[in-house]
Amino acid sequence: MNINAGQIDQILNSLPYPISKDSLIQQARSRGVNDQIISMMEKLPDKTFNSADDLKSSLSGFGNLGGMKI
Repeated sequence: MNINAGQIDQILNSLPYPISKDSLIQQARSRGVNDQIISMMEKLPDKTFNSADDLKSSLSGFGNLGGMKI
């Protein structure tokens, strides 16, 4: 299954910030995000994210995912 960078952006930009890691995963699941993206989110640090940019910065630490830069 491929990671869709557009889907990730859409989700991250629509979340209510600040958001905890647990709430992020819960919101993603309720929006039908695929298991590969959920798995990536589960590897995030256990902290509160204050904005989409804050979250994207943490995700960028995973490097090249599925052929796409996050």
